[in-house]
Amino acid sequence: MTIKRLFACCVIAACLALTPFVLAGCGREVEDERAEVVFWHSYVESTWPALEELIQRFEAEHPDIKINAQRVPTGEQLLQKLTTAIMTETAPDICWIHSYWVPPLSHGDTIYALEELIDQYDGFTEEDKEDFFPSPLETSYYQGKLRMMPIEATNLALAYNRDLFRKAGLDPERTPENWDEFIEYGKKLTIRKGGRVEQYGCPLPVFVGALAGWTVWNWQTFLWGWGGSYADPSGERVSFNSEAGVKALQFWVDLQHKHKVGSMTAPDQGFESQKVAMALMGPWDLPHLSDMAFDWAMAPMPAGPARRVTPLGAEYLVIFRQTEHPEEAWKFITWLIKPEIQEWWSMESNYLPIRRSVLKSPTYQEFLAGHPAMKVFAEQMEYAYAEPVLLPQGTEVNLQLATGIEKAVRNVASPKQALDEAADKANRLLAEAREKKQ
Repeated sequence: MTIKRLFACCVIAACLALTPFVLAGCGREVEDERAEVVFWHSYVESTWPALEELIQRFEAEHPDIKINAQRVPTGEQLLQKLTTAIMTETAPDICWIHSYWVPPLSHGDTIYALEELIDQYDGFTEEDKEDFFPSPLETSYYQGKLRMMPIEATNLALAYNRDLFRKAGLDPERTPENWDEFIEYGKKLTIRKGGRVEQYGCPLPVFVGALAGWTVWNWQTFLWGWGGSYADPSGERVSFNSEAGVKALQFWVDLQHKHKVGSMTAPDQGFESQKVAMALMGPWDLPHLSDMAFDWAMAPMPAGPARRVTPLGAEYLVIFRQTEHPEEAWKFITWLIKPEIQEWWSMESNYLPIRRSVLKSPTYQEFLAGHPAMKVFAEQMEYAYAEPVLLPQGTEVNLQLATGIEKAVRNVASPKQALDEAADKANRLLAEAREKKQ
């Protein structure tokens, strides 16, 4: 063999030996050795950019963890999807849920009681708990155990059209302080010509079926404002048919029929088209309202006879026992509730923070000064409320209550009759659920 041929063979052999490494650098994927945490969520599309940036920040700080965020349908579709995933052992590591899903998820011990993870990995101290607004944390417990972690909140405020206030001779800087004043404002803001309503004071969100929960969530503001409660602390019986509940529902009936300022038939998108002067809205409405050409603002919820309250809506995270990475999943959750992360997330997503220290932060206060509508929602967190009672048949109970509310507002039954009938059916559902558990 000549020296040339020998040299050529050596070069070829060397190249062949290097081929795997060359290919790896030219397109072959190197195996990702990070722990992958699958995270199911139902955030709307407008929130995705903020979520992606949030995850990038976490992964940069935790290079050994990859967050695989997957958007899934919300509502009953998600609950069904979770049920199937649990049965087929394909549940996510972490899932974004509403609180009323915790009872069915807890019964099969499919999700962690978070105290187990706190004992193993720390990350949630008594000081952290004290910094939380009370209601989000209180509603995270089920049967005495911390089953989910609140990560963001919402509540309701009164959106109002400042231009229509001026036309009605109302001071746009002074909004209704209580529900009696709300009636006075509503009468001035409701315009009729002949038998036709041209401008509505405020719509009543009365729906059944898939939107029953929305009706109940709105009406609970009045129930609590009149001093009532939704359910007995034991969770064995409902209590919305109390004297306070009857008064709260009578108020809705009177808005529709006596004062004629609250309507079930107000046009869709009525506030946006300036056919509705006032409406109950949440911070999720702020992005599309920012495009409105008229002068609008947010005001705190008027006070009820017994207390000032706004309904708390919160989103929570749970960790499934099927996870192979409980420590990494817990790290992600405890990172999300850090004050500095809560502050950034609120400013980017329009969700409300769950910690008092965020509201006191100078940078967050500066942000709120430039976003007065968001400021109203954030400052209401001190009296935002949800009952810390999770009913095992919560969806079905809400459907019965929403049906009763609709009957009363349509004058098919008196408020007392409607609530008593709904409570009777709800209590039977709860009794049946207890029997099945036994």
